[in-house]
Amino acid sequence: MRRLIESGAVRGDRFLQIGLRGYWPEPETLAWMAEEGMRWHLMDEIWRLGISEVMRRAIAEALDGPEFIYLSVDIDVLDPGFAPGTGTPEPGGLNPADLLRAIREVTLDTTVVAMDVVEVAPALDPAELTAQNANRCILELISASAAKRRQAQGLHPAS
Repeated sequence: MRRLIESGAVRGDRFLQIGLRGYWPEPETLAWMAEEGMRWHLMDEIWRLGISEVMRRAIAEALDGPEFIYLSVDIDVLDPGFAPGTGTPEPGGLNPADLLRAIREVTLDTTVVAMDVVEVAPALDPAELTAQNANRCILELISASAAKRRQAQGLHPAS
């Protein structure tokens, strides 16, 4: 993220992060992020306001300028109880249901042109919870995209 911004490939105000928590980013990085115009929503905000309200605000911010959305899901946004197979597990993250709802909302309310799921380390999770949750993130985007397309065609999403 930082390299993209510093190289000039992407403007800082085009990045929006949801679910930051723990000891990172440190104050110096937060200051740099603010200088670059980056926007973020901490887990504390999600706990206080709820995922639906934070997503409503985040979607409005994401659509402040860009026409298209690239959605990158860092699997460590989930609490490590749901995604232990990641390089930076940090307690207090989202549960899978909230993450899937968030992906669905972004997909239905914006023009998502691509998505990735990063930080999945299967070797660190012999129970495969992390990979299963990453897989479900992708399926959620696909199903929401299909429902959106059916609605645009005047068809009932589930028919």
